[in-house]
Amino acid sequence: MPSSDSLTSIRNSIDTADRCFQVIDGGKGDGGGPPEAPQEEQPCPVAVVGHLDGSFYFLDRVGQLRVLRASQMTRRPDLLSLFGGSVHWLKEKFPKTAKVKEKDAGGDEITKEVVVDFNINRSAEFLQRECFHAGLYGDHIKIRRPGIWPAPDGMPVVHCGDRVLIGSRLERPGTRIGDQIWAAAPAQPRPGKPCDREIPRLLQKQIDELFNFRIPGSSIIIMGMLACAYYGAAIPWRPAGFLTGPAGSGKSSLLKILANAIPLKFSTNDASKAGIEQTVDGRAIPMLIDEASDRIDQRMARALLDLVLSATSGEGTNGARGGVDGVARKISVSGSIIMASIRPPDMEAQHFGRFTIVEMKAASTGSDHTTEHRDLAEWASEHGPALWGRTLAGWERYREARIVLRAAVGRSGCQPREMDQMGSLLAGWWTLTSDHVPTEQEADNAVLGVAGYIRNEEETQAVSGTQQMVDHWLSQTVQMQRSTDRRSMSALISRMLKPDGDVDFDDEDDTQRADLNYSRKNVESVLAMYGIRVVRRDEPLPRSGMAPPRGSEGDGLWIWPRNAMLSDLFKDTPYAGQKFVYELMRMESFRQAGKDRNGRPLVIKMDGRSHKGCIRIRCCEIGLSDDG
Repeated sequence: MPSSDSLTSIRNSIDTADRCFQVIDGGKGDGGGPPEAPQEEQPCPVAVVGHLDGSFYFLDRVGQLRVLRASQMTRRPDLLSLFGGSVHWLKEKFPKTAKVKEKDAGGDEITKEVVVDFNINRSAEFLQRECFHAGLYGDHIKIRRPGIWPAPDGMPVVHCGDRVLIGSRLERPGTRIGDQIWAAAPAQPRPGKPCDREIPRLLQKQIDELFNFRIPGSSIIIMGMLACAYYGAAIPWRPAGFLTGPAGSGKSSLLKILANAIPLKFSTNDASKAGIEQTVDGRAIPMLIDEASDRIDQRMARALLDLVLSATSGEGTNGARGGVDGVARKISVSGSIIMASIRPPDMEAQHFGRFTIVEMKAASTGSDHTTEHRDLAEWASEHGPALWGRTLAGWERYREARIVLRAAVGRSGCQPREMDQMGSLLAGWWTLTSDHVPTEQEADNAVLGVAGYIRNEEETQAVSGTQQMVDHWLSQTVQMQRSTDRRSMSALISRMLKPDGDVDFDDEDDTQRADLNYSRKNVESVLAMYGIRVVRRDEPLPRSGMAPPRGSEGDGLWIWPRNAMLSDLFKDTPYAGQKFVYELMRMESFRQAGKDRNGRPLVIKMDGRSHKGCIRIRCCEIGLSDDG
């Protein structure tokens, strides 16, 4: 081990040395110093997406989707627009140099190579290679416009145009996760800092106090609609709502309050299905439509209902529309839809499974809440971002609550096809107004609060498409022969089911006229005009001695579907054309005419005329017989 004297001698030798450390090579120019660290290569400000049929797809400098043909890749203006007019990265990556002459410090002329621009051909080659490396562009790549979209894990991603909220991070547009690309767009409203549960509870209380509802618990349904609207396309089942009631019930005022509470939405009071598709195309936002069916042309209102069927589940509406130039244009619409009108349009069974109708009553005599409605709308606009933020922050709570509440709805007797609808609405309301996941007991109590909206099997069957078709058909009145008297189809069929000689007169003071118009022979002839023949379970043998065609036991109807007058009964209805036949085919007692003893198609005679291709249904299934 060296002594202290030896260490001292070494230290003195170093401190008093004549030659100090010098940089011999690699100095910084003429001034010396350490060499500069190599500059880090900057990433390309343009993101490649893919290629297809000679077109190349990019996200430009700000994140917009851009498409360039191969010929455009070598045009300077097109490349500059892709890079936002900045050539800095291009000059660094693909420099175009030129030799220039200048004089040095000593006055001598020297030749120096400087960067004067970027090389267009090399730039185009690089971009095309990158596009081919990215792969083919197709429908698997989802270009997301502003709205609320689901991330691969299901979590809501809020696209605000110039920023994308992913979890708690605000990312720049152009961000890509999997096959989803959030393209840049003009700035849109953003969620605010989450509020506490007292704010949504106050909103529900004000709605209860300022509006009259026919069914108790309607404010819960309204709050559920609001919460589900905040989630956009992030939830797999997006409930739709319909506010209806007489003039002066406050439908438009309530819809305006909801619209003000939703910062990012599409709101209108006069729009067609095509108009909504073009305006909302590519966006996942709630749609609020006032006066949705208060128009003469009910076909337009029904078209709006059909939009709901596709927009409120899964990926939403994904269709194509032809253009005047012969080029097809794709349509994509997603989000919850809330409508309001004096009366809803004619709905089919599939619509009832998607819509929850909230019936409002006119205000009490002498009460006027116009000022309060206006004040609440302004309050909703002020607190809308915070309510939105609270709903997004409660995403995990919503998913768990939906499972618990959906099961509770099922226990209450709700039909399976409507459990998703009510479960989603209740989960949305619970997420807004509570801070925990409901227990089983709390879920059952919540369902009791909206018991008037839970439809059992009988109520669901009453609004089925087939039952609605039957109700329409049997209620149609037709003119009796040689008379101005009109009778409903149900009355005519019921008359033919009665025993011979048994006649019920509608007009006791004119039995002679009633007997003439309502005789079996006359009624049979009128029904035959509409392609209908009634065969009773105990139908007596005719004079020919041949047994009447039955097809099955019990009282039944033979129907000739191709009868023009029968088809006219369904004109301008959802069952026009041959759609009513499809509904008849869904009936349990539906039978097609078989073959006779000789193996030939069975022919059904109606008022002396023979018809092939007839079908048969039991009268008990349409409620005109009690034969079981």
